[in-house]
Amino acid sequence: MTRSHQSHVLITEGGRVNFGCFDGPIHFNPEAFRLRNFFGRELTGLRKRFALGAFNYLGIVGEDFLLGLAAVQLGYAANVFGYLFDFRTGELFEGAAKALSSRLSFPLNPDESVIEFQGSGCWLRIDKSHDRGLLDVEASFGKRLCVEGTFPYGFGHKPLRVVNPSCGDPNRFTFTEKCSPLRPESLSVRFDGAPREFDLARTTALYDWSCGYFNRHTNWLWAALCGLLPDGTPVGANFAALVNESYYPENAFWIGPERTRIPCVIFQYDPENPYAEDWRIFTEDGRVELRFKPLGERAEKTSLPFLRVNFRQFFGEFSGSLTGEGGRTIQLDRMKGLTEIHLSVW
Repeated sequence: MTRSHQSHVLITEGGRVNFGCFDGPIHFNPEAFRLRNFFGRELTGLRKRFALGAFNYLGIVGEDFLLGLAAVQLGYAANVFGYLFDFRTGELFEGAAKALSSRLSFPLNPDESVIEFQGSGCWLRIDKSHDRGLLDVEASFGKRLCVEGTFPYGFGHKPLRVVNPSCGDPNRFTFTEKCSPLRPESLSVRFDGAPREFDLARTTALYDWSCGYFNRHTNWLWAALCGLLPDGTPVGANFAALVNESYYPENAFWIGPERTRIPCVIFQYDPENPYAEDWRIFTEDGRVELRFKPLGERAEKTSLPFLRVNFRQFFGEFSGSLTGEGGRTIQLDRMKGLTEIHLSVW
């Protein structure tokens, strides 16, 4: 059940998690959580501190490009990255910096926070305030990709905010906030010293803020899209599988001002060759029936003593239908977005 209109405490007395879907402010207090190992023994000190992770992602979608910005903090390590994919040419630029987590300022507050990083040839600042109803971003990667923008963003956008056991592990939890689409109030993109030309009125964005004691073995499938229908109606969606279907799923789509939550989404694709055919992303009841055509990707394989990551993120186009709560069905025709196959152990 969705709860709203008051600030909800994340961790209650006794260290228990207040699971649910919350449409209002959160008193985010992960330090009160009693983290336990496989056999129920409480973990404290550095073991607890380094088990806490957080990430923030903003995807900006123009008519012919997809731009991604992110800050990731996992235990002792931090990763900040930005990329620009050109749908016309298939070219991809990536910039990133990895450092100790102390180099990244990442306040654990999903309502009001300023994330900042500077070093290794890049800097990033994401200033988010639900109270002011704004999301401001500034970033530079190797002085090649420079971004500055302001997005109106608050609870009126009806973000999906859920708290769940981490991938079914009752000893851990994850809070996540997803919302799509956001519309920029202002946006400047420069690449290799030249301004990127685009129609601000037809540019949208998707947002993801997540934090918690993630499961050490984490797998997921993810899809997200945003854009405008021919009549100007903004549309966005966030779908995930293999993560939290048993509690409060991370699945929703937005048609204009209305949000529709979805309990379970199914992904069908060829794992050996994801480009072989269009992916099918759908629900059993037919409210979601989409085809995704991958047109490019970014990928990472990392193998360290305490961290292994294997993921592929695909940029492409979605076509098909979405049926909202009131029975309204809309048709999507080559709306831009992305999918991801993610496996990690950390």
